[in-house]
Amino acid sequence: EYPGAFGREFSNQQIHRALTVVILSVGLIAVVVLVLTMTEKLDFLDLLFETVSAFGTVGLSTGITPSLSVAGRVIIAIMMFAGRLGTLTIALSLVQSQLTALYRYPEETVRIG
Repeated sequence: EYPGAFGREFSNQQIHRALTVVILSVGLIAVVVLVLTMTEKLDFLDLLFETVSAFGTVGLSTGITPSLSVAGRVIIAIMMFAGRLGTLTIALSLVQSQLTALYRYPEETVRIG
């Protein structure tokens, strides 16, 4: 039985895709916050809020953006771009596309043993 909401069911593929987006997003945010804490001398929670806000492209800020270094501002700008584009889209664009064959061989059951 598939999970669902509002009288609709979700397939396993949709659930896996949603989990992939969540895991990639949290991982990207964690890496960026780690890098910002190493490059900037600011409060962790302010950097976390700024990063999540940039990724979510919500336009909120704690006001620390002008005090970031050039590298920090570039990282925040990249986070805004990544949040707007989407983590799944970025991940799929980085993975080499596999060529699918235009044909398939017929299946056959083979006795084994």
